[in-house]
Amino acid sequence: MYGSISKVIRLGKQTKVKKSWVERFMSIFILIIIMLAVYGVVYWNETSRFPVLGEEDTKVFYVTALMWEYYPTEIRVLEGDNVIIHLTSIDVPHGFYLEAWNITSNVSPNQTETIEFTADKVGKFEFYCIFYCGIGHEDMRAYVVVEEKG
Repeated sequence: MYGSISKVIRLGKQTKVKKSWVERFMSIFILIIIMLAVYGVVYWNETSRFPVLGEEDTKVFYVTALMWEYYPTEIRVLEGDNVIIHLTSIDVPHGFYLEAWNITSNVSPNQTETIEFTADKVGKFEFYCIFYCGIGHEDMRAYVVVEEKG
């Protein structure tokens, strides 16, 4: 009763399915919707990347912790910048340890912790999770890259 609109044409041993214009239109329409959704997510991701600029020498970042990664995986600042990281967990408790500035923090699910420091050292500095969050915990790492002001 609610079967396909397609017609089945038998040619000897071969079976050929001829789609109606409605099925072709719906297939193309669904593909366009999927492509627009993917484009929207990628566009949002790239344009909502951080930092959100505050004052001239202050960089604000929103970092999301989820099993088993931080997003974004790298944040870039200039030497001397004041850095503010708003760390949010979306699944389980996570930790944060940035050895270069001896900063430690923990964040609970659906909570945000604010981490502030001055980027007074040049280089690439790793931060990682210090609160066991599951089987991939040891790979949960990201970086603060501090470039020379110039």
